[in-house]
Amino acid sequence: MIAPGDAASVLAALLLYERRILPQARAELRRWRQRAEAIPDPALREAALSALREKGSNAEATAVFAILAPRARRPGALRAMTALQIAVDYLDTLGEQAVEDRPGLRPAGDDGGYLAALLAACRGEIAALPAAEAVLPLFERAVRRCGEGQSHTHAAARAGQGALEEWAEQQEAPPGYLWWEVAAGASSSVAAHALIAAAADPGTTAADAALVDAAYFPPVGALTVLLDDLIDRDEDLAAGQHNYLSYYASEEAAANRIALIASRARAAMAPLRHARRHRAILAGVAGFYLSAVAPGDGYARPIEARLLESLGSTVRPILLAMRLRQRRAAGAPAGKRPGGDWESPPGH
Repeated sequence: MIAPGDAASVLAALLLYERRILPQARAELRRWRQRAEAIPDPALREAALSALREKGSNAEATAVFAILAPRARRPGALRAMTALQIAVDYLDTLGEQAVEDRPGLRPAGDDGGYLAALLAACRGEIAALPAAEAVLPLFERAVRRCGEGQSHTHAAARAGQGALEEWAEQQEAPPGYLWWEVAAGASSSVAAHALIAAAADPGTTAADAALVDAAYFPPVGALTVLLDDLIDRDEDLAAGQHNYLSYYASEEAAANRIALIASRARAAMAPLRHARRHRAILAGVAGFYLSAVAPGDGYARPIEARLLESLGSTVRPILLAMRLRQRRAAGAPAGKRPGGDWESPPGH
């Protein structure tokens, strides 16, 4: 069942994002691009600029979490989110280039304090938010979880799934998830972004923050990673790259599990403050990724059908809007998906 008002919340969230939030996110990206251009080490400079060039749309997309922040606190929350996602994508790019399997990848060379500046900016903005004290422990855990997920996913592409599976089984996740669903959820940054938004709300308590983290890890995080892997599945198979969908026995098994994860995410959002806006974000995740699936993809067909059945009609207008935008942006530069990337998760 679709809760009354959800369709209106989706429309309001889209308008707020397009008119207010996206322009600010793009201004932040331009500011950090100037900083990246000054990195002394040529290899690290290129890695940072490549991350901004090829994955900058991630920061645009995860900025959608700013719709959850009160208007007065939204700019600070948005700056924190943008700095965090740029740092995540920078480390992800370094991980893709790494030759050594090790958790907690850091630049090997002089990046002129670029990564440190990103992290300091993020932490500084969060510290100024009214509910920072209630949220910060869970935020730090979410960021650490995401970074470890990056490293282990990259390692799995080179050395097999063993370490990734062992790490996933050590995560504090509720029962009912398969190990690779936990790993996928942990390697996404969405929980950290949702917690930044929660810190901007003066009414957020530590209990509220725990509910937010539980709604986004594992379910929403897993959904974003699995759907992104759906888009990249053929390319990953051809290149021999790690893809979380490969652990499912069939497309039907994947479809049933993804629909179940989506329904769990929706249920976990019921007790959240601003639950309708959280559900609007969930609908946006599904609509965006489904819109980017290649037409006629037989593997994706049952997944789309089951996901739409699970989340209901609020996804359909987003799906239509995204497909129309992609048609208009058919001439977008190589390396950037038309319409932007909701979140290209760590390890992808």
